[in-house]
Amino acid sequence: MSSEVKPAKKIKDPKIESQKIVDNHKKAAMHHEAAALHHHEAAKHQLAGNSIMACGCNTKAKDQTDLAKKAQKKNAKKQSAIA
Repeated sequence: MSSEVKPAKKIKDPKIESQKIVDNHKKAAMHHEAAALHHHEAAKHQLAGNSIMACGCNTKAKDQTDLAKKAQKKNAKKQSAIA
């Protein structure tokens, strides 16, 4: 049996990690805001009777929501690592 030496874990600075969490919250908020704007545009197009444009706007909104969820998922991982 050979004994393997594991590399020491890097100690992360809590201030830096907290700042990363704040930055991710800002990114998520920005993406949620963009999604809301796309949904608003979709509603305008649908009201005007242009369902094709409304569908396109809804797709853009979904993409923005997915990006926001990714940022929130990163936050969950970082917060559990700090705690």
